[in-house]
Amino acid sequence: MIRSFDAVLFDMDGLMIDTESVSASSWRLAGESLDIHIPEELIHSMVGLSVTRSLERVIEHYGDRTLGQALSEACRHHYRRQLAEDDIPLKTGIEAVLEWLSGQNIPRAVATSTQRLMCDLKLQRTGLARYFDISVAGDEVSHTKPAPDVFLAAAAKLDIAPERCIVLEDSPYGLLAGLAAGMRVILVPDMIKPSADDQAKALATCDSLHDALSLLKTL
Repeated sequence: MIRSFDAVLFDMDGLMIDTESVSASSWRLAGESLDIHIPEELIHSMVGLSVTRSLERVIEHYGDRTLGQALSEACRHHYRRQLAEDDIPLKTGIEAVLEWLSGQNIPRAVATSTQRLMCDLKLQRTGLARYFDISVAGDEVSHTKPAPDVFLAAAAKLDIAPERCIVLEDSPYGLLAGLAAGMRVILVPDMIKPSADDQAKALATCDSLHDALSLLKTL
């Protein structure tokens, strides 16, 4: 079979690892600790964004930089504590996808908005690090998602043309980043249901990683 792609690039949070729920919980705890109500819509609007972009979103929402920074710092504190103390659950089906790609000798890389320190911690603690020789973190590029930088950097490290890469993503921002990189994107939504417009832009929207694997085998 002649495949239409040469590599698969993976988002991390919400796609491979169930950390978006941890992030949402951390924002709620941050709000409680400072006696500030953080609307669920604001929390959901930050899914897939880097720490820096999330901070900008919070500052914009409250119109107060000092408060925004305090909430962001409290959120990071609770997030790190939960990752250090609690289990980090994998998304169902991710190991099956990675095992198949590995068995087919198909190159793969992580392209995440998460900063390097946290990226390495998550990959090591979940055991997913063994599947990846290449990863690009959010603090290693000029602009994070929805800009294409992390995906373009990952493709360059793999020495594979962007148009020959398939992206697996869960968030609208990741979709936009993959498309801006000139790549085809398979959406596997996590916390946010994609809009009809997003679904139209994606190569496909899958209910699970098992469905995404079935699709990959046909491409």
